[in-house]
Amino acid sequence: MEVLADCPEWFTLAGLGVFVYQNEPRRSPSGTVIDGDTSGSRAIDSRVYDLARQTRPPTGVALIIPDQPSESLRAYLHDLVAADGQLVVVPFSSKTFGPLDLTDAVRLQDRLGIVMGVPGSAVDGGVPTALEARLVPIGSTEKLGTTGRSATAYRLLPDALVANRQKLGELATGTQPPSVAKLASYSAAGASPTAGGDGFVSGDLTPLAGVYYATFGDLPQLPLAELLASTSPLSRSSLNAALDWQPRPMPLANVLREFKSGRASAALVHASSESRTPGSLWMVMDHAGRLGWANGTQPVASVVLDAAVDERAANLEDPHSEFVLVGPKGLPYRPELPPEPTWTPRLSANARRSGDTILLGPDGPYAATKEIMRQLGRPGGPIVLVNVRRGARSKHGSTLDELTANSLHHLLEKNPAISVVVATEDNDQLKSIVVNQHGRSSAQPMMLGFERFWAVEGPRSSYPEQYQSLTGGALARAVALADKPKAGPSELVAGLINQPTWKGVESYLEQHSSELLTREVVRELTHLEAASVANGERPSRYGIGQVKDHPFYRPNLTLAAFRALIEQGLRAKEDPELGGKRPLEPQHASLMDAIEPHTQTADSSLFLGYLTSRPLDPARLGQAVGDYVTGLLWLRELLQATRNPEITKVDLAAVLAVVRAKGELEEERAARRPGQPEIFRAHAAMVAVIADFERLGGPPADWRERLKATDCLTGTDRVFWHFMISNVFMPMFPEGKAELRSIREFMAACHDKAGV
Repeated sequence: MEVLADCPEWFTLAGLGVFVYQNEPRRSPSGTVIDGDTSGSRAIDSRVYDLARQTRPPTGVALIIPDQPSESLRAYLHDLVAADGQLVVVPFSSKTFGPLDLTDAVRLQDRLGIVMGVPGSAVDGGVPTALEARLVPIGSTEKLGTTGRSATAYRLLPDALVANRQKLGELATGTQPPSVAKLASYSAAGASPTAGGDGFVSGDLTPLAGVYYATFGDLPQLPLAELLASTSPLSRSSLNAALDWQPRPMPLANVLREFKSGRASAALVHASSESRTPGSLWMVMDHAGRLGWANGTQPVASVVLDAAVDERAANLEDPHSEFVLVGPKGLPYRPELPPEPTWTPRLSANARRSGDTILLGPDGPYAATKEIMRQLGRPGGPIVLVNVRRGARSKHGSTLDELTANSLHHLLEKNPAISVVVATEDNDQLKSIVVNQHGRSSAQPMMLGFERFWAVEGPRSSYPEQYQSLTGGALARAVALADKPKAGPSELVAGLINQPTWKGVESYLEQHSSELLTREVVRELTHLEAASVANGERPSRYGIGQVKDHPFYRPNLTLAAFRALIEQGLRAKEDPELGGKRPLEPQHASLMDAIEPHTQTADSSLFLGYLTSRPLDPARLGQAVGDYVTGLLWLRELLQATRNPEITKVDLAAVLAVVRAKGELEEERAARRPGQPEIFRAHAAMVAVIADFERLGGPPADWRERLKATDCLTGTDRVFWHFMISNVFMPMFPEGKAELRSIREFMAACHDKAGV
């Protein structure tokens, strides 16, 4: 069970497929368990190990755990079940260190909800009637729910798992052939405790297998009889394996197109773990072409493609949701995606073009977007239509979801010719991005009493102007209220700075190095950077100081890095002694190997190595290095280069620009999941403090507050910074050793997260 490798500190291997929890109580090197409440130690009873070996699933694992697991262990076990499902827990008594009796085992399982190993001796007096369906003897060939004769060991099944399999058994006894009609009657017969009120199924996905069995018959790789005989929950990965298909993200418009064409009869939807409604469910089309939600535990419900009305629709729009499309014969298939059109505007993520209108946000048959599209004319330039999806609540006003906000920001930054942004609903963050930061105009619907009107606002207006409709002069007025379009970068530089990832930048730089490595390009990038800074220093139209002081302001963190890349490439190009030498790159596999001074000029590949986390050659390093440590090794090399700037031609200012830009290009931000730690920005906060240390001759006064951003760093990151401060920065700034020591000690501990 590979998922155990993700958290090796939880368990230690105690035999083939048998693992022992090592933290609660602690397990000594000799194999004994130390109870935290006593100073003595006792060995776990050998009967517990025997029971684990007997009850372990043939292709799974048995986990030996204490009878009083913490909430963190309980959550971890649930993650293991969700990831694989093939496991049994075998608890031991914290008093006797032997197996639990049946009463205690049932009580613990009702809390855990996971298949549990129980010794035969626990049911010597006979199987209680209430548990007949839950106790399955090991080696039994009886159907699920019958115990047969006494056995040496049993698997105790959770109530929900038994209920799901018993419900599934109804399909084995009926005579009606698989069809949508059979699914409707099967789903209407009752509910299971596995599904939440939102309709999404999590944990044991047996009910979702039931949807397929009722509609199409046996799963491609899992006959109904085989699942009925199983005593393990059906996980998401197991259901995908049963379908013999890997799910993939897919735009909602493509999914709907497949249903409309008749190629798809059903779609399995897997919501992301960060979704408000995590879990899975089916969309199934009936013979009249109507779509319905089906989860096998509740009656089939009509699909409403409006997340404001039906939260389930939000997961169809979520770019992190994954789909499996199934054809009329029950076979999963990969749809043919339409060819990408050649766009004139530079589009951002989550954007599409329809005539002179650029659509941003979820795609689908939404009434609001259809109505607006009918009204849009041609006011002298392309228009952006934002299908608003709200983000988290903020004391500063209504917000956009992170993907839409990022996409809108990049779209306006890339396309100076866009003057007007129309939204499907009023949104404060959208107005701030469009009007306050980018100097364009917004048109948003608002209600005044019972009357709906369009509020038009631009940088040249003192207040929002009201119009009855978009066609009644509103769009022409919006164009007039926007700032005049600014001149954009040259095609050559635009192709560089609009790359969606740093790997794309690296390829573009390789293709156009002779044209890009010039003083003219440096001057153009310097001008763009200065204009971006000056834009942030304009007075805010919302009375909060400057534009950059507004909480919705989004600074451009990449222009300085592009300039640093070109400047460093020029320095290397102009160094006559560099020809033929291997570029600077990590020479050691360990983060704590001795620091060796660099002896040559660095070129831009050093910066790009960090920005792309370029893989390192195991043969040259002597061992393979994981992706996470690879990024830190490149950062170490970057910072090491600043020790000898007269040789490497690398200074802390350039390194800070590069470190701030990692992960900030559009596709890299769009690929982030909600709540994902800002590791790269945390490293940038640390480098910024060190750069200020050099500039000021000592630490900035607010360094503690700024370094709260590093709270998300892992133990590996903290060890890295402890080493770098001691071995790079203390030798660089010997007069500031005491202050650097304070920073090092601060980094060794966790503090409040930034913004809290």
